[in-house]
Amino acid sequence: KYTVAPDEMPPELHWFKYEAYFTWISGFALLAVLYYWGAESFLIDPDRAALSPTVAVLTSLGFLIGGWLAYDLLCRSAIGRHTGVLATAVFILVVLIGWGLTQVFNDRAAFLHVGAVIGTIMSANVFFVIIPNQKKVIADLQAGRVPKANLGQQAKDRSLHNNYLTLPVVLLMVSFHYPVLFGGGAERGW
Repeated sequence: KYTVAPDEMPPELHWFKYEAYFTWISGFALLAVLYYWGAESFLIDPDRAALSPTVAVLTSLGFLIGGWLAYDLLCRSAIGRHTGVLATAVFILVVLIGWGLTQVFNDRAAFLHVGAVIGTIMSANVFFVIIPNQKKVIADLQAGRVPKANLGQQAKDRSLHNNYLTLPVVLLMVSFHYPVLFGGGAERGW
């Protein structure tokens, strides 16, 4: 979480990266067991979209991957240089994802998938930005080079994003137990 290169090499963030990876892997495993294997019962709403289980699972995976890609593009664009504008853009992205998911999946599955998209964003931040940037800084320090300051700033920004996304993702993940959160159908559920 250094904004500029540290004077000495920091320890590798083993616990941090594995915490993020195992959280995502266990969550995805639960998503697969509960929603993908039981897609006809727990994922698909034939009144909203006539999807086969295979298409429903591919749609789910598309939202997970597409959500990360859209978020990452926002962060790397000019929007990403302005915290308030980026926060607004990410909020709009999450609302659009919620709307899109309620058009194809049942209420519970849609709400849970919004949380899964946010969780994927958080884990991908660790996997694709935070840890690789730390490894570059460590390699530069070991080689006697001065690391690029922007690597620390990018990692710090993504870590801050993950911090602010924590409460919404927890709320969305437990939403299954509180129908008042997601009820309303395709018109109002999102």
